[in-house]
Amino acid sequence: MAQIGIISDTHDRLDKVRQAVALFNRLKPDRVVHCGDVVAPFVLREMGGLSMPVVAVFGNCDGDKPALRKHAEELGFSLQEGPLGFELGGKRIVVSHKPLGPAPECDFYLHGHTHKLLHETGRPVVINPGECCGWLSGQATAALLDTETSEVEFFDL
Repeated sequence: MAQIGIISDTHDRLDKVRQAVALFNRLKPDRVVHCGDVVAPFVLREMGGLSMPVVAVFGNCDGDKPALRKHAEELGFSLQEGPLGFELGGKRIVVSHKPLGPAPECDFYLHGHTHKLLHETGRPVVINPGECCGWLSGQATAALLDTETSEVEFFDL
């Protein structure tokens, strides 16, 4: 069994990033995935407070990608262009920022960009954690995925 904390579209909203870090440190997922639009390196510094590994993909609003990549490496994070694939808990996970169509071949497909909560069952299970920043919807959210049961829980930040 593995659990994945999922956030996306932080867009420099540090108060919500801090709340997401506190949430994930309390829930203790095996990994945290950021589905893009970190935007600035100081967001990564806040995420440095996480007590578990972090993987992230670039989004369309990320500014200085070399600086973001450098900060991520200094923190021990993986930050790269999507789609990014990895295995965890015997399951194949693919992450991108913008939704891919058709969905890639995997067990779980995680994306951001639309700023809208999404949980589609099937194969793959498709999840968008919504927007951590809360700028567009007025609702700042994060998600927790259980890879064994495919259950997703959304959290207000």
